[in-house]
Amino acid sequence: MSGSLRKMMSGAVGPSSVTAALGGQDRLLPIGRLEAFSDAVFAISITLLVLELHVPAGRALGSGLEHEWPRYLAYFVSFTFTGGVWIAHSNLTRFIRVADTQLLRQNLLLLLFVSVLPFTTGIAATHLLVSFLTGSQLRLATSSEHLAVIIFGLNLTLASLMVYLMIRRASRTPGLAADDTAEEELQAFARERRAAAVLQASATAVGFLVPRIAVFFYLALAMFFAIDPLRRARVRTPRQGPSGPVPPAGDAAHPPGRGLPAVRPVVACLAFVRARWVRIVR
Repeated sequence: MSGSLRKMMSGAVGPSSVTAALGGQDRLLPIGRLEAFSDAVFAISITLLVLELHVPAGRALGSGLEHEWPRYLAYFVSFTFTGGVWIAHSNLTRFIRVADTQLLRQNLLLLLFVSVLPFTTGIAATHLLVSFLTGSQLRLATSSEHLAVIIFGLNLTLASLMVYLMIRRASRTPGLAADDTAEEELQAFARERRAAAVLQASATAVGFLVPRIAVFFYLALAMFFAIDPLRRARVRTPRQGPSGPVPPAGDAAHPPGRGLPAVRPVVACLAFVRARWVRIVR
């Protein structure tokens, strides 16, 4: 029994004093279960996407694959987007030590939009790109195609929005970040994900006018925001040594924020574009 509780039972302090002494720590939870549950949902959702791919029937395999390419494109968009969200989610949990109840609720909303993605992907593959089955069937977009791109885009936008809200919550709530360095990283990460949500919403708006072009915007954004967080994969919290912070092993070859060697040129170009969009969003 803690000293504060002993004093309360002896009449020295009241219940309000005990609540203040606890400091709300009873509302903070370890992130182990949050990570495990989230990873399971991401894995199941990204696996269910493949169910929308159909094996071509008949002997003409080449023409059958050509006939099904809209489904392959929709699958690649959703797979890349889900992978990017998972990478962002993983980076978030690396910079926090605990989670509060509000962050858990936001995480559940994120998983809701991730889990429904196989359904909206099927809608896009079936209706949005139906006129692309063969070159001779090109025609004006129908109302079904407009509705398909709106549903698909809203799903992607809401998932992007929840990632941003989670990171913002972690950066602004005292006690969640691992340390001051992690809090600064989260604040910068939140600005980037805000730009991602705005860009995704803008791409969805394009679907109102040209739904067939919007899906290619979705693909470009999904690839961008799947590659960009890799530069944070090398970020490490420095250890304190006798003479100050000690960089982790390997940082001389891969400084924090520089990314993996194989993707550094790509990340450098994409980071330039992202920086311009962050300034616009601000």
